[in-house]
Order: sequence, then structure tokens, then C-alpha cells
Amino acid sequence: MLVVADAALIALGLVDSPVQSLGDAGLDVVVGPGVGAEPEPATIKALVASLPGGTAAAIVAIGGGSAIDAAKLVAAALTNELALGEGLTPDTALAPLAPLAAIPTTAGTGAEATAVAMLWHRQRKRIFVHQRLVPRQATLDPDLLAALPRPVAAASGLDALSHAVESLLSTFQTPLTRRAAESSLTRLATALPLEHEQTQPASRNEMSLGAFEAGLALNASVVIGHSLAYAIAERTGLSHGVTCAMALPYCLAYNRAGSEVAMAHMAELIGIADGAAGFRAWVADLTRALGIPGSLESVGIAESDLAAMASECCDAYPRPNNPVPIEPEAVARLLRHFQVGDLDRAWADQPAWAA
Repeated sequence: MLVVADAALIALGLVDSPVQSLGDAGLDVVVGPGVGAEPEPATIKALVASLPGGTAAAIVAIGGGSAIDAAKLVAAALTNELALGEGLTPDTALAPLAPLAAIPTTAGTGAEATAVAMLWHRQRKRIFVHQRLVPRQATLDPDLLAALPRPVAAASGLDALSHAVESLLSTFQTPLTRRAAESSLTRLATALPLEHEQTQPASRNEMSLGAFEAGLALNASVVIGHSLAYAIAERTGLSHGVTCAMALPYCLAYNRAGSEVAMAHMAELIGIADGAAGFRAWVADLTRALGIPGSLESVGIAESDLAAMASECCDAYPRPNNPVPIEPEAVARLLRHFQVGDLDRAWADQPAWAA
């Protein structure tokens, strides 16, 4: 059995106990090289190479989204030829994978419940999507969140919130993803501010469940917020949770014309007045309170970068499930407001097709 874990967890000895329990059960356990913040194709190759004979009966992932994503792709690579520098589409024919169990140590990505994995390659996110990448088992242990630094807990929790909100805007949503997203949003809206102040068993439990439900909802696919987040990350190196949180209020502004009813419903779910505008304000206030940068300018992105970012959102990270068209000119207009942190102008400045 191969254990794929975050490098920091291995260094701190935090995987020793689960590895011992697997050994006590009679399994021959191999702990692969630790996974860093942004796994690359070389990460997957090194993990595969760590296995005697190049095979494993099963894989256990312990860590955040990066470790779980890496474990998914190792499982796929053991039985398939993968183009690790290119990505994977849902219609690709894949042989069955070795069983994968995921133990998340953050409440954010929901990778333990998704058909998605990400790799960093040549300064860009490569997206792998396939039903065989869904882990066979997920184990949620809220106590694993207790030692998270507060900024990490905030960023990962806002990542989960982004998944819930964006999936409720997606035109690919189903009754299952909608119900999971609504439940996640309700949990996270209460638990996330509490957990940011001081971790408690009750709020950790809600965060774990909320992130898992947001992962289920993510199978409806996210929308332009994540495209913006990837474009920001490529230029700044900021974590995925931070860039998703930065982008979320502007994602709402961009999609206002097609989703005001959906946003008003989200506001109602969490007891916020003033409909869609009230929900947008709540999201912006929450991200600010949790220490998320409010503008592109504040993280070093210049006005001269905006045209390339707009093209990238449309070409590299298209979202056919976005409720309104994603077009370079409209995205560039949004980014000009985002660059200086003027959310009110972004909300008011709707593209011509919105009329």
C-alpha cells in the first residue's frame, strides 16, 4: 500500500500513527516522497518510482488537496498512460484504478469527493477530470484541523465556500449538487467566522462536513471565479484558497445579470437581507474580515497585465457552464475594477449583452 502525504506532515511525524496502523493490519506500507504545495508531473513520477515493482494494491492520501490530487493521479498512472503535462478529459478511456482512500487534513478543496485533480506545469494549472478519480473512501476527522494556522484555515474554508457558491451558479448543476451546495453554504457561513477566531470541536466538525459537501457540489463544475483565481495564482504564487477568495466577489459581479435570483436564494439560505446585493456585500465583508487581499494591485498585478489575464480566462480556462458568456472584453472590464478593488463599480458596470 502506498501512502501519499503532504511533505510537512511527513516531516512532523504526523503520518507515523496511520502508517503503523496499516502495518499492524498486515499491509506492506510504502510512504512516498512528500507532496509540496503545487504538485507537478515530476511529483507523480517520483511517487510511482517509489513503489517496488511499480504497483500498489491500494493508495491512502493524507493531507490537503495537493496530496489528494497527487494520489489520484498516481492511482491513474499505475494502470494507464497519462499525459501529465496536458491534463485529462472526462471522455478519456481509463482502465480501473487501484482503490484510493482520502483523509483530508484541511477543510477546503473537497478533493476527497471530486472527480478533479490539478497539476502545475509550465506556469499553468493542468486540469484532470474523470469519474475514476473519485476516491473510493473519504475519512473525515475534524480533530486533524485543530493545529491549522488561522490564515490556512481561513483560506481553505473560503476555497470551500467558493466551491459551494460557484456550483450554485453553474448551469451544469443537478438536484444532488444543488442540495449539497446549499447545505455546505449554510454550514460554512456560520462555522467559518467562528473557526477563524478560535478553533472549536463543533465548528471544526461543521467545516469538515461543509468542505466535503462543497466537494460533492463541485462536480457541477465551478465558474469564472476559478478562472480568475488561476490567472492570479500564475502571476503571484498565492495559494489557491486565497486567489479563489479574492475572485469570488468579482465572480458574483460578473454573473449578476444571469444569477440575481440564485444569489438572492443564497442570501435567504444564510439569513442575509437585500437579496443578491446583500449576498455580494456579505461575501466581500467576510473575505476582508479573514484577511484576504481586496485588489489585484495589492498583490502586485499591474494594469498592463489585465488584457493577458482576460484572454487567459477565456482561452486557457473556459467555463461553458458559466451563467453568462465569458468574453475577453467583458472580463477585461471586470479586471479593471478588480485591479483597484472597486467592487461597487464592478457590480454596476454590466456588459452590453446583459441588457
